[in-house]
Amino acid sequence: MLPCSLAIIPDVVFLSDFVPGAIVAAAIAPAIILLWLVVTADSRPEPPRVVWICVVLGALSTLPAALIERWLQSLIPVVQNSWVNAYERALLIAGLPEETLKISIIAAVARRARDFDEPMDGVVYGAAVGLGFAAVENILYVAGNAHWASVAVARGILSVPFHAALGAIAGAYIARARFGGALGANTGDRWRRQRQLLSAWIVPVALHTLYDGLPLGRVLNDPIEILMMALIMLVVAFGAIIFAAVLARRIGRHQKASMQTKRLPPVHWRGVWAQSLIGIGLSFVAVSLIIAGNSVARIAGLILIVISFGIARKCGKYLNAAALATQRVQADLPNT
Repeated sequence: MLPCSLAIIPDVVFLSDFVPGAIVAAAIAPAIILLWLVVTADSRPEPPRVVWICVVLGALSTLPAALIERWLQSLIPVVQNSWVNAYERALLIAGLPEETLKISIIAAVARRARDFDEPMDGVVYGAAVGLGFAAVENILYVAGNAHWASVAVARGILSVPFHAALGAIAGAYIARARFGGALGANTGDRWRRQRQLLSAWIVPVALHTLYDGLPLGRVLNDPIEILMMALIMLVVAFGAIIFAAVLARRIGRHQKASMQTKRLPPVHWRGVWAQSLIGIGLSFVAVSLIIAGNSVARIAGLILIVISFGIARKCGKYLNAAALATQRVQADLPNT
């Protein structure tokens, strides 16, 4: 009989093959959960196609952001004052490039998407772009850390909601610029639109710079400075989240949603969104297991792929049936 310490080795090796899937699941789970909460908070949930386009574009924006940040690192001069150097690097290496790219995507969606037809759409699409960016950034941070589980928890509580909040804030100001009175704005103000669009860029950049200032630009050894960094990050992150929630609530209060709409009622969308997000999450985990796991992990990944396709097929059939039923009801309304 093998000693206990040796007997458990096969189990440890077996379980280690599922670590890639666990890392990806831990990294993307907060973004998926928050996306569902944002989508279902809308009185008329958005079409999945546009929301997923925003998520994918937000995720893809991490690549040019990384290239721009790497290029800027070689150009920024070193300032003797460590505090100035910290926030200068946070502004030029993180705040400006990342938020400019995300806000450009939100503005492009607002301009081009026909489904951007009511104020709350700005919050939803903005948060979707921010969460797409946060999901990829989270994978990079979690996958490269030996203590990936604790990093995933910490970033899931703070960084992921923070990115969603910044996107929602930008989207709220873009909605204010487009729909005028969405946030109680004075529609007679000549420069209102330009000021709101400028706020959509300046506010997220400023918040991002404050959040990243100390950890990005300074080497912290003093316990007091470490505590100060933690407090600043907590205040800025939760302040941004609260501010985004306030803007979203104001938009919801001013938004006058019409009952006659081509969209399905929320009762149909909310359950389907929950199932579709579960399917998306399973597919991410499945791909990571197929690529990085052994034969057993790959089989598990293939099973998860089949399950995710089954969920997608079920959601599609349900929505088609519900859409046909809604059309029949609307067609009968003039006769009643």
